[in-house]
Amino acid sequence: MKKLFIFLWLCLAVSVDSLQGQLTIRLDAIPAQPADPAIFLAGNFNGWNPGLSNYELKRDVSGKYSITINPAAGNLEFKFTRGSWATVEGNASGGDIANRKFTYNGTPTTLSLTVASWKGGASSTASSGVVLADGQFPIKTLNRNRRIWVYLPPSYQSHPDMRYPVIYMLDGQNLFDAALAFSGEWRVDETLDKLSLDEKREWIVVGIANGESHRIDEYSPWVNAQYGGGEGDLFLQFITDELKPWIDGKYRTLTESSHTAIAGSSMGGLFSFYAGFKRPDIFSKIGAFSSSFWFSPQVYNWLSQLPLKDYKSRVYLTAGTAEGGNQVGDMLKMRDSLLLLGFDPAQLRADADPGKGHNEAYWAEKFPVVLKWLFDQQTSTEDVAKDAAPSWFQCTDSTCFYAGPECSTCSIHVTDLSGRRVFSWSLSKGNQFVLPTDANGILIFSLINKEVPIHAEKKLSRF
Repeated sequence: MKKLFIFLWLCLAVSVDSLQGQLTIRLDAIPAQPADPAIFLAGNFNGWNPGLSNYELKRDVSGKYSITINPAAGNLEFKFTRGSWATVEGNASGGDIANRKFTYNGTPTTLSLTVASWKGGASSTASSGVVLADGQFPIKTLNRNRRIWVYLPPSYQSHPDMRYPVIYMLDGQNLFDAALAFSGEWRVDETLDKLSLDEKREWIVVGIANGESHRIDEYSPWVNAQYGGGEGDLFLQFITDELKPWIDGKYRTLTESSHTAIAGSSMGGLFSFYAGFKRPDIFSKIGAFSSSFWFSPQVYNWLSQLPLKDYKSRVYLTAGTAEGGNQVGDMLKMRDSLLLLGFDPAQLRADADPGKGHNEAYWAEKFPVVLKWLFDQQTSTEDVAKDAAPSWFQCTDSTCFYAGPECSTCSIHVTDLSGRRVFSWSLSKGNQFVLPTDANGILIFSLINKEVPIHAEKKLSRF
């Protein structure tokens, strides 16, 4: 009888355990066309891969689709696709939608949702200056093919004697054409057409399509145990040794590194940052938007091995305060790492943009700001100081005053260069505070809102 009881208890325990942490997502309605599509779930729990076979929804006898996953408790973001970002879900009129969000508490839960439309049939929004340079460009280092788009500036055809600086950009599907983009486009072509008209400044842009299911592997040189990666060096070799020589031979480019930039967002931001510092002989300008430094924390140790005092690269880091996670904190950590390693502060810009999310709308808005700064030839510390935003922290002797945006829920943390906290202050008590008299030397003033870093400044204090 005792053995039977133990057996039944174990069966019950296994049965209960099998229910823990399960989230079932069911689609009650999908578009009529195409009929019987393959539908996949992509989100922050699977590296945003749009076509992973183990995240394909199953179709039951009634025609309804569903999937059961076991994510960690927390804030989930996701979308449905038909296997690629070119066929991601849209709203009722076929336009883009924001990421779906759900706070999962770790208990068995079922979500019932609907899909209003699929992308893939929208009209192209690309300007006449955008050409598909090659639909099957070979990546010899990885034995794959890739679509390559090229934006040619308005004067390209009418001025055959002119050559142009070049920007290599990741996630090419999202740069020029809403019909290809999975969540809105960067409007790179419209932005550059306007800069040509208003400021007579022009560039060639090379848009490199991501590899969809290979995207994460290609955009990180280091392996993330949960999500993949590890092909970054081979992908970089493709760009520098295969693609760039072909572009320089086919188009009228300024080939030197001083005229060449690389830019991308999220994982593309991580890759662009790595590529620029790995090959400064190729890229002298780096635009790293909302970079996924969290994916490859090895980047900090790798960076510490480089002779950054000798680097002449220009680097622009951005992140939005509404992106979630520790996006801003990671960006500020990278900024501080560069400065502590001796990188020239006149060559570095880092913006934490209030209220901006992790999306193409933010990157499209930020793109012209980053572009013009990267190619601005005024590089002295004095010039940069003139254009810098006002300090949020002002100190006279040991008395300091917070002069940044109003934030009653924020606190100020002051640390030394080792990371040791020397002072904390809640803004609910007021904007003026007094540092301890032994808080001397280089200090880092950080503004924290509900444990999320918003802004940081380095100051030299002598009391």
